[in-house]
Amino acid sequence: MKRNTRKSGTRAKATKQPSAKRTRPASQTAPTKKSAPTQPRVKSYILLGADEYAKPRAARFSGEDPALLAKAAETMHLRLVEITEPEVAEIAAVLPAGRLHANGKGLVPYVKGDVYTELMCTALTSKPPQPNPDPAPQDLPRSWDDLAPGHLVIAKESLELGWWEAVVVERTGDLVTVRYRDYPQYPPLVRHRSVIALIGAAAA
Repeated sequence: MKRNTRKSGTRAKATKQPSAKRTRPASQTAPTKKSAPTQPRVKSYILLGADEYAKPRAARFSGEDPALLAKAAETMHLRLVEITEPEVAEIAAVLPAGRLHANGKGLVPYVKGDVYTELMCTALTSKPPQPNPDPAPQDLPRSWDDLAPGHLVIAKESLELGWWEAVVVERTGDLVTVRYRDYPQYPPLVRHRSVIALIGAAAA
């Protein structure tokens, strides 16, 4: 009788041992993300003002040195306005970009009269005009040849804004430096005699 033998080949199943969790040493902490440094706000400005023939000019400047802009405004007899109000920023968006030169002057292009008028009314007329008494006869020049510092005249701001009472500061030939009487906070401006009108003395 043949004996059948059966080899039992039993494989031992490898049991998976649970892996030990890696633990971070107590002394180590997760790195924190560094926040980006806050960038300072870039200030923007407007230079505006009419030329000696009352033709309006205006330009916007961003990131320029305020001291250089103030120097350019003084040299060119322009007004310097920092853009802080949304209404002014909206008008400034349509203005051409200006340029500063090393000699203290700048490039301030001509702009349309309606844009200049809106800019003046929004940015510079927030303060009401100061009341002034009627001029005395000695404050009024009798003729162009008599025109001198201290005399009261009428100077043209622009075609749209018309003529404003102004006090003569200096006269050089046909150019007259004046300051608006009712708006002393405005810087002096230069006008040609063709856009300066004399005031006649009232009849006694």
